Amino acid sequence: MSKRNKQKNRPGTVAEPTAEAVRNVAAPRVKDPRLTPERAGRPLVFGAETYKWLAGGFVLIVVGFLLMVGGRDPDPTVFDAESIYSFRRITLAPIIILAGLGVTTYAIFKK
Repeated sequence: MSKRNKQKNRPGTVAEPTAEAVRNVAAPRVKDPRLTPERAGRPLVFGAETYKWLAGGFVLIVVGFLLMVGGRDPDPTVFDAESIYSFRRITLAPIIILAGLGVTTYAIFKK
């Protein structure tokens, strides 16, 4: 053991607190790649026509779900099979939803 360690471990002595150097490391400045001028001039992934097709597909999907929604019966104790199993809810709405999914898929693959 060294003399210094012996002095620290001696029962009657008070050990001096050791001060460790604090090291602050600054983070390097990195530019955001989204803000570079070369990226600002690049076109979008899809063209304007593709986005119109996508919007049309999403509108068809929403319309299909709205057609599937049903209203309330005035009397909840009466089961009205005619309104629940109507052509609009069982046949028309799913066909429109599938058409919307088809239009959206077409818009994505069209290029």
